[in-house]
Amino acid sequence: MAFHRPAPAALLRCAAAVVLYVAFTVSPAAFGVAHAAQPAPAAGQQADFNGDGFDDLAVGASFEDLGGALDAGAVNVLYGSAAGLTGRGSQLFTRDSPGVRGNAQQADHFGDALAAGDFDADGFADLAIGILFDKAGGLNGGAVVVLSGSAAGLTGAGAQFWTQDSPGVPEDSEGEDEFGAALAAGDLNDDGAADLAVGVPGEDLDTPADAGAAIVLYGVPATGLTATDAQLWTQDSPGVPGASELQDAFGVSLATGDVDGDGIADLAVGAPQESLGAVADAGAVNLLFGSAAGLTGAGSQLLTQDSPGVPGTAEPFDQLGFSVALGDANHDGFADLAAGVMVEDVGTVLDAGAVQVLYGSVAGLTSAGAQLWTEDSPGVPDQAEIDDNLGFSVALSDNDGDGDADLAAGAIGEPVGNAGAAGAVAVLAGSPAGLTAAGSRLLTQDSPGVPGSAEIGDRLGFKLAVGDFDGNGRADDAAGAWTEGVGPNPQAGAVNVLYGSAAGLTGAGSQVFTQDSPGVPGTAEHDDLFGGALAADN
Repeated sequence: MAFHRPAPAALLRCAAAVVLYVAFTVSPAAFGVAHAAQPAPAAGQQADFNGDGFDDLAVGASFEDLGGALDAGAVNVLYGSAAGLTGRGSQLFTRDSPGVRGNAQQADHFGDALAAGDFDADGFADLAIGILFDKAGGLNGGAVVVLSGSAAGLTGAGAQFWTQDSPGVPEDSEGEDEFGAALAAGDLNDDGAADLAVGVPGEDLDTPADAGAAIVLYGVPATGLTATDAQLWTQDSPGVPGASELQDAFGVSLATGDVDGDGIADLAVGAPQESLGAVADAGAVNLLFGSAAGLTGAGSQLLTQDSPGVPGTAEPFDQLGFSVALGDANHDGFADLAAGVMVEDVGTVLDAGAVQVLYGSVAGLTSAGAQLWTEDSPGVPDQAEIDDNLGFSVALSDNDGDGDADLAAGAIGEPVGNAGAAGAVAVLAGSPAGLTAAGSRLLTQDSPGVPGSAEIGDRLGFKLAVGDFDGNGRADDAAGAWTEGVGPNPQAGAVNVLYGSAAGLTGAGSQVFTQDSPGVPGTAEHDDLFGGALAADN
């Protein structure tokens, strides 16, 4: 059985064509920390598929129809340049593309999750693509395809295909495991090649159905991903705090970054349906630490809104950990955690949403200086409203080039004027003291310079990804508006790209891409949901 997702009212208003139990996961982009004394650069070209020095952007359209195969799914790739992202030279991949294993089938949802990383350490980023409802192991077992980067861009030549039935991968493919519902790349063993964490939130663990898991495949220089030493992580793994329980959905969100400053990436795993005693679906985040031997349960942490020093209180259906991101918001050399609490009630305002921020240290995440941000926090623009769902997506990246990561948080239910659920992205600046509301802003499709217009049900901020698309040393943010109408085609989907500047994210020079944009292959069609997954810099 697929894991249970209590749907707030904002999600229930999605059009009937949208299957609500599709994995609403984040492939959050977070700039990790190379060494404790060297905070992460604003952009590391980790999503540079063609090695030209500019980050590129992969965009999932997992409801794309291919001939008679409804909702088979597709992925568009846009390439960066000195002028930013461009449709020129962009690519479209499906399961029918040369070299990609298998063939397009109805309801595969190819492209439901994405992650970029250089798994073979050849200097070109590769792309992992989740196929949420691949038929491995029966209905919805899930699979992951990995495309290789090259001087000519991504290619299906030598593509890898992974399921839980692949030799060496832990466990077996079972119906509705949803292997590949979330993906994150990072060097978890410090060998120079990126490794891939794969969320399996529907994994059954003996009695507790849909308790969830995360599987790690390790990258090897010159070889790529391998199942050698692959790991299965659950809340029952040795050293991991918590316990696997019915419908925890452990693995629905993933992020990598160096929280303890030892030069090795760590892994944050969201379990948004974790219940705390009688408090159903309060949510939690587990943190596992990287080492020269790979991820380890030693010293791992479990964080909830009832953890000592963490602001707020665990309440039913808060869903802490629905989205997660890691990045250095206070420029101290340790990655910090932003975790979405997208169904958090703010006072009497139901499902307004919030973001928890915990800061990294040599001992890992700490509650010292922890922050809870809502749209009612002093200095944050706008106000908390019912079904805003702030924290549906989160990203941490240095948009203004000052060395401190800034926070972007999607609020997909945000009304703009009379346009309900038009969506917005809230932006808070990093500083040596951590995130601050000073200069914070709320960006919508009606903000100055932002192309498009805020319309009912666009849901801007459904996904966020960051990368330095124009190579100016400041991170840029891509925001999916997956139910944006394009011409006569409702819910075709779009992606807005907001560029970094000395003042942070701005509408100046921003772009909007659809499958009808010049040079972008494919055609905007009803219910494609282009922008439902994004990958740039991980």
